[in-house]
Amino acid sequence: MEFKVLERIMIDKERVQKIEEEIRFHEHLRRYASVRRFCYGRVLDFASGCGYGSHILSCNPDIDVVVGVDKDNYAIDWANNEFSDSKTVYKCINIEEVSEKFDTLVCLEAIEHFEDKTLIPRLVSRCSIDNIIISFPNKKSTHFNPYHVCDYNAQMVLNLMSGCICYKSFRMGDVQFLLFVTKPVKAPSWIFQNILDI
Repeated sequence: MEFKVLERIMIDKERVQKIEEEIRFHEHLRRYASVRRFCYGRVLDFASGCGYGSHILSCNPDIDVVVGVDKDNYAIDWANNEFSDSKTVYKCINIEEVSEKFDTLVCLEAIEHFEDKTLIPRLVSRCSIDNIIISFPNKKSTHFNPYHVCDYNAQMVLNLMSGCICYKSFRMGDVQFLLFVTKPVKAPSWIFQNILDI
């Protein structure tokens, strides 16, 4: 009796880990590329790291300048060396010290790293930001990622951003995106409740 052997991909652990790292990196690039169409004017890239995301955002012609901010001096030095140009500026600064006017805030996979849940709403208010893009893991991640201090779901972020209107929601893999605009000052707050249900 003849047995057929199923096709197998023979691969070692080191190569699997390397491929997984590459996939994660490509997914992160893709996330920046997918949100740049929603950006305009002066853009604040919060927790910009080594600058590749700010560079990707700056390719949108509707953007005047992207200011990438991060508290890691090494990452900002890297960004300035590798990605600085006429449409990108990188600053090593504590986010609490940022007070310039911006049109758009891009905050990709950053909120889960901070204990202070009021950080983003206060930043939006302080910098008079009208357009806000937030993404976060839509799964439990604090049990395996030591840098994540909070697991979010969409409702938690909607509650956090209660001074804004969520006009778009989408997912890419295990990451949730919520896009907000600031509520008009004169509009009653109840008008925009549960806008994602519409």
